[in-house]
Amino acid sequence: MIAYRWSGLAYVVWAMRVDLHIHSSRSDGKYSPSKIVEYSVKNRLNMIALTDHDTIDGLREAKKAVQLFGSIEFVSGVEFSTWLEHDELHILGYGIDETHPALVKLLDMAQEFRKKRIDHLLKQLSAIGIQISVEEVKHKHHSASLGRMHVACLLIERGYVKTIREAFDRYLSYEANVIEPLTSDFIPSRQAVEAILEAGGIPVLAHPTVDLFDHYIDRFMTWGLQGVEVFKNTRASIEEYYLETVVRDKGLFLTGGSDWHGYHITRPLGSFYVESTQIQPFLKAVRLS
Repeated sequence: MIAYRWSGLAYVVWAMRVDLHIHSSRSDGKYSPSKIVEYSVKNRLNMIALTDHDTIDGLREAKKAVQLFGSIEFVSGVEFSTWLEHDELHILGYGIDETHPALVKLLDMAQEFRKKRIDHLLKQLSAIGIQISVEEVKHKHHSASLGRMHVACLLIERGYVKTIREAFDRYLSYEANVIEPLTSDFIPSRQAVEAILEAGGIPVLAHPTVDLFDHYIDRFMTWGLQGVEVFKNTRASIEEYYLETVVRDKGLFLTGGSDWHGYHITRPLGSFYVESTQIQPFLKAVRLS
């Protein structure tokens, strides 16, 4: 989208500030959906999408907050954790019908898988002397979608680590060789793409590395993938240029977002955004979905 503002002499083109990847406390973010809307308005974002992990529980609250503030556009979203071959891949769904049976069924399945993964993770931590119960995780975080971030916060509270980054580097990332994923307890990537399409949404591959993009993109396209999240604050400019060029050549939508969780005090919501002129075809499509 492009807006026009009167400069006093003439109308000038003004690009909207857009963030299409934000997490709330309904999954592994720090702030409630309504607070996210409030902060977005305060920090001059013009359009946001709430994309909690494997849950849409925060969308209703966010929409009510948007009606209250009235000066921001909102896109309903979700982020599915999926598995393909030996890789965990995340699929974003935008403009979804939240009541569609295929989507609701897949979200229920995703939550059952999450419960199994948390149990598995805590057993592996127990094997190295870190005792955390599922009940503690649930009591500490009243989230609809428990995950590794919640365990990281408890590791900080218990004094095992000082930061979330340290928690993942030492214990919770798969590369730390402390925990192993249950590959059978992830939604298949194809199933996520197809459910989003059935629910009238736009499926987008979230924050892929160049290697994962090159390896999987053609297969995803045969399943109906429509976009790739190219723009993010941690992506090197050379990678961004490559992905932007190839995604355009393949006729897919470009999207972008901060993947904001609210835990880094030096990175407030709105410190990273995508200009609407960069992703205009996607914005047009999602408004029609």
